[in-house]
Amino acid sequence: MKHPVILSLVLVFTPAVAAAQAAPPAAIASTPTLNAQQQAAMQQLRAQFEQSRLQTRVRLLAALTPAHRTAVANIVGQLALTSNPNPRAAAQALDAVLAPAEKQSILNIAAVERANRQTFMLQERAVFESTMTADQRAQMAQRQAKRQAYTRSHPHPAHVADPGALVLRTLGSFGGHGGMRGHMI
Repeated sequence: MKHPVILSLVLVFTPAVAAAQAAPPAAIASTPTLNAQQQAAMQQLRAQFEQSRLQTRVRLLAALTPAHRTAVANIVGQLALTSNPNPRAAAQALDAVLAPAEKQSILNIAAVERANRQTFMLQERAVFESTMTADQRAQMAQRQAKRQAYTRSHPHPAHVADPGALVLRTLGSFGGHGGMRGHMI
């Protein structure tokens, strides 16, 4: 008696499953594709961003005294080798080591990097938007308006930049990710 019920369920759902497998998901079907020129532009922007990120690393290291570079290396090394890493405590240890002038230099370097990242992201967005239909751009504008309205109605406390945390994020993978979307600084 169980078999006829199972057989009827299989017969009922088989066409729906087959149709679902045959049709691409709506998000994939409507995603614009970049032409070769746009792909090249995106690759160039990403290469420029990576170059900027490496320059930031060099500038940050140059802002530190040799003794403080050694202290940073020790703290980052200890963080990397511990079985229970605590990036917040490591950032506090770095803040205790750094001189006021070094902290200010780090904050200035971070501000430049944020501005560079914002510029690259806007350029990347412009390239991507050039592939979108008017309908897709309108939908994107609606989503952005909703995000902005939400942000206005749910304010966050102002972010206070922490030089120790910035050093960790720039020199290691602690507390952030490298790359364009990872918000290195």
